[in-house]
Amino acid sequence: MKILIVIGLLVSCFTAVRAQVLETFQENGKYGFRDRSNKMVIIKPNYDYADFFEEGYARVQKNGKVGYIDILDNVVIDFIYTRGSHFSEGLASVDLNNKSGFINPKGEVIIPFKYESTESFSEGLAEVKSNGKCGFIDAKGKEVVPLIYDDASSFNGILTVQLNEKWGCLDQTGRVIIPIKYPQMILFGEGENTTRVELNGKVGVIDRTGKETIPIKYEDVQGYGDGDKYVQLKGKWGVVNAAGEIIVPITYQSLREVYDLEY
Repeated sequence: MKILIVIGLLVSCFTAVRAQVLETFQENGKYGFRDRSNKMVIIKPNYDYADFFEEGYARVQKNGKVGYIDILDNVVIDFIYTRGSHFSEGLASVDLNNKSGFINPKGEVIIPFKYESTESFSEGLAEVKSNGKCGFIDAKGKEVVPLIYDDASSFNGILTVQLNEKWGCLDQTGRVIIPIKYPQMILFGEGENTTRVELNGKVGVIDRTGKETIPIKYEDVQGYGDGDKYVQLKGKWGVVNAAGEIIVPITYQSLREVYDLEY
């Protein structure tokens, strides 16, 4: 009975510690973890570098090698990797012998070390690079988006890709949803359904399907979010709404004049 009580107390303590939000701190050139109130050291500063806890584990570094610890400072994955990411969707991107792959929290290789570089999983996909070309794989290592692109990134459910110095967007299946024709990377902000784009020296706004919500005909477009935008045409400034309709005439010399308007 006493053994069971002790085990129960240990489990309770472990759960309580896990529930705390930890942050890294540095002391005498070494990294450890403490609670956010800075009142209690949870893990002593024994590491050359330490990252935040994610999915129950933290990436730490010793003697130039990366390993992983749990919330009780147990080394769950040995210090053998030259690079490592935090755990995301149950996998961590790590480098070994100049190749990159993915491991699970047990240290088991889930996706072989065969890539030049890999990024963390997000929304079921991870960007990988091989022979200088980028694509996306799923958690089983299947190529969902072929490795044919010059550059790529994933953010807010959209895959942004570059091919022949032009940018466009794909959905999670690899289908082109915004044509690869823009000279600059296309990024949608958190919770935003539209973004500013440039084409042939003109500026406008498109939505996540590639539709022009504000025509690409202006010299400049300014403003955040999906609402009204300040636009410049023939050196003059005005305001258009989210549908591209002019709500303040494009007759003003500067943005300051437009900002001062009440409409």
